Amino acid sequence: MGYRSDVTLIFYSLNLDELPFASIKLWFDENYPRQVASDEWGATFDTDDHRWVMVTYEQVKWYDDYDHVKEVRAAIGRFNDIFDTADEQKAAWEMVEVGEEVNDIQHTHSEWADFKLWVERRIHLN
Repeated sequence: MGYRSDVTLIFYSLNLDELPFASIKLWFDENYPRQVASDEWGATFDTDDHRWVMVTYEQVKWYDDYDHVKEVRAAIGRFNDIFDTADEQKAAWEMVEVGEEVNDIQHTHSEWADFKLWVERRIHLN
């Protein structure tokens, strides 16, 4: 069966006056890998009021040697190449990976991230 994770990525402008949302959306549409041979990835894509683009994967095997994960990481690299300048970054990205183990939470991000993503765990009674 394998170890599974929930993974969320978000791409956003740090200043909509300098870098409109349309630039982020255009980059996303042209660069983010969407065509996946397996239904296992089942990503959902969302935007909020023209401020950010978010991708969510639920219960996937998020292994660095999987082709789709490699493609996502390559897309993040292209995002940095386009929007990161010598003085500042005009846009940011964040990725949160929550594994099956209670303490398995990884939050990676670009240098200038606003930390829009966070994890909240709750205990529920069935």
